[in-house]
Amino acid sequence: MASALCWSETVWRDEVRALSLALQGDNFADMLRQLHGEGHPALWYILLRAAYVVVGSPVVLKVVALVVAAAATYLLVFRLKLPLPIMMLSLFGSFSIFEYAAMSRNYGISMLVTFLIVLTWEKGARNGLWIGLLFALLANTNVHSVVLVGGFLAYWFFDLVLARPRPPLREYRALVTAAAIATVGIVTCFLTVYPTFNDTGQNNLSGENFALLALRALALPSSYFMSFYPDSILELMVACPLAFRIFAALMSVLIYGSLFALANRRPAMIAAALVLLGLSLLFTLVYPGGYRHQALWLVFMIAMTALTAQFQREGAGVAGMEAAGGGVKFGRLCFLILLALQVVSGIEKVNRAFVAQIPFSRSKDFGAFMQSRPDLKDAIIMADPDYLVEALPYYVSNRTYLPREERFGAIVRYTRNARLSLSLADMLQTARGLQQSEQVPVVILLSQRLDQITAPVSLRESYVWRLSLTPEDMSAFQNATELVKRFGPTAGSDESYDAYVLK
Repeated sequence: MASALCWSETVWRDEVRALSLALQGDNFADMLRQLHGEGHPALWYILLRAAYVVVGSPVVLKVVALVVAAAATYLLVFRLKLPLPIMMLSLFGSFSIFEYAAMSRNYGISMLVTFLIVLTWEKGARNGLWIGLLFALLANTNVHSVVLVGGFLAYWFFDLVLARPRPPLREYRALVTAAAIATVGIVTCFLTVYPTFNDTGQNNLSGENFALLALRALALPSSYFMSFYPDSILELMVACPLAFRIFAALMSVLIYGSLFALANRRPAMIAAALVLLGLSLLFTLVYPGGYRHQALWLVFMIAMTALTAQFQREGAGVAGMEAAGGGVKFGRLCFLILLALQVVSGIEKVNRAFVAQIPFSRSKDFGAFMQSRPDLKDAIIMADPDYLVEALPYYVSNRTYLPREERFGAIVRYTRNARLSLSLADMLQTARGLQQSEQVPVVILLSQRLDQITAPVSLRESYVWRLSLTPEDMSAFQNATELVKRFGPTAGSDESYDAYVLK
C-alpha cells in the first residue's frame, strides 16, 4: 500500500528540496559544507547522494524512502514481537503507510533506527558500543529524534537505578559508553544544523514569557499533538468551538492514558513521558511540530511497548516490572485508540489518492503542461510564494528564479535577509527584467486567484513573507501576462497555482 501511494503520489517541495540539497556541490564534502545551516542533520542527504551516484536519476528519492520503509516494516511485523493489535494498527497507521513511507523524507529513517535499537538492546547494552552508534545515527536523522535518543538513555538509566539487586558496575560503564557516543552524534547534528540560515522558520519568542511558555508545554503537552486526529475530526474542531474543546480534552486523556500502558515497566513509562515533554518543549520553544514530528512519539511508544513485552517474556524480577493492573489495561486501551485514529487518517489518505484522485501537489501536472509547450522549453519559472518552484526540478529542467532573494536557484532560504514584502507590481517588474536580460520566456506561478480578489489586501505567506495586491496592480499584471493554465485543488499542501506567461 505504501509503495502504491509513493509511486502514485506527486512529490512536493520538501521532498525535492532535500534531493536538490543532496546533489549540490562537486563531491560529498562540498555537499556537506553547503548543507550547513539548512535545519536538518546530514544522514538523509548522504543516503540520497550515494543512491544518486549509483542510479543517476531523481527516482532515487522514492526508492530510498521505500527501502527504508520496507526495512522498518519488516522489523515491525516480524522482529519486534509486539502484541498483535498494536502491530496491526501500527502497520496500517498514517505514519507507517504515508508519512514515513510514501512521503520521501528523513523521518522514516527515525522509525527504522528506533526499531533497530529495540532489537539490539539486550546485546548492545552489554558494552554500550553498538547501541551507542545507533543512538548517534538516530540523532542525525532529524533534530526531533535527538529527543528520542534522550528517551532511550533515560530508559536505560532508570532501568539501572530501579534494579534490585543493584547491577554490577560494568553495566553503568556500558551506559556511559553509549551516552558518550550518543553525545558525539548529537553534537554532530547541532554543528550541522546551527546556526541556521532559515531563521524565519524558528518560533518567534520576542515579547513572550519564556518561563510561562515552558510551563504551558510541561502542563499541557497534549495540545501539541492534535494532528493525531484524522482530518475529518480536525475540520469539525475548526468549525465548532465546542467540538474543539471536547476533542482537545479527549486527546489529553488518550495521550496521558497511553503512558499508563507502560505502568508495569516504570523505566519505560518515565522515558515515554520525558519524550512527550521534550517534544512539547521543542514545539513550543524552537520549531512548530507537524504530524511527521508528532508521530515520532508514537514510534517511541511502540519501541517501549516492544521492550516491555520482551521483559515480560523473560519473567519477573526485572527492574520496575509489576503485574498488569486496571491502570495498565486502561492505558493499553488509550494507546490502541490512538493507533486506531492513525489508521483512519491512513484510510483518508488512501481515499484521496485512489478514489478522489486529488494529488498532494500540482507540480507533476505542471511538468506535464510544460512538456506540452515546446515554446516554453527554455522559459524561466518564478513564483509567489517562492517555494512553489522547489518541487519543479523533479519534473522539469527549466531554470527557476527566486524573486525574494533576487537570484536563480531551486532552494529557498527562509532568511530575514530577503525581500520579506512584495507587491504584484514587484513581481511584474522582476519578470520583465528577466525577460529583457535573458531573452527567454518567463512563466509566473501565483498561488492567489486574482479574479477572486476585488479589494486591496496584504497576505501573509510562509513564515514572515507578505504579498500586497491592489486592483490597479492586478489589472496591470493581467494585461501584461496571459493566463495559460489554472491547476486544481490539492490535498494536504498549498501547491496549486495559476500559471501566467509574460507577453
